Amino acid sequence: MELPREIPVSSPLPGVPSGEIARLEAMHRLAMGAAHAMNNAFTAVVGETQFLYEDHKHEPEIVEACEAILAQIERCTRITRALLTRRNPSQAGASEVDLARLVRELGNLLGETLGRGAELEVNHPDDLVLVRGDAASLEVAALTLVHYATEQGSGSTRLRFGAEASGEAGILLEVERGESVGLGATALRDPGCAEDPLLRSQVQALHDLTAALGGQLQVRELGPRGYSVRLALPRIG
Repeated sequence: MELPREIPVSSPLPGVPSGEIARLEAMHRLAMGAAHAMNNAFTAVVGETQFLYEDHKHEPEIVEACEAILAQIERCTRITRALLTRRNPSQAGASEVDLARLVRELGNLLGETLGRGAELEVNHPDDLVLVRGDAASLEVAALTLVHYATEQGSGSTRLRFGAEASGEAGILLEVERGESVGLGATALRDPGCAEDPLLRSQVQALHDLTAALGGQLQVRELGPRGYSVRLALPRIG
């Protein structure tokens, strides 16, 4: 499927080309179609596997294999259903966004989609943490930040993802790796330090999106194996 090179739309974010917004929207629709197809396929696989289980429930090896298949399919089904039932955030387009709610909802989705080597801890206050911005754009920035942290290097990664209410509000991600973080923190400060063009464009997009939201990306090293990134945003109240 070839996506249109240019669709005349107005960009909801200053500094982000309308053509890029159109391409992202087209990719989003394509992903939703794929999620529908996968959900239908998973439903069929689950049904057939359950029939096989019932027909061979006295054969331990087949029962064990069916249970393993069903467990993995159930996980995949939860992911696709989370995507399909996820509406555009009700806060989207509004001038006020509750970071506590945004982090809580993203935490549920991230817990299902991060790799096995990533351990995720989600923290958010019970009270509202209101900032100025667009919820959909903040989601993109937060997801990009988390996946960037998990894709750098190899080995285990521990992530603490949360919303900060004290002082200046923001989204905080603390990264602790089982090995040196390498250029992880350095590239976040200066995208030009990343030799990989894809990585460089990913980090640059994160900077551009943060600036368009009126925020700041604050990076701090936490020893040789860790760093923290704070997406500071204009707070309301």
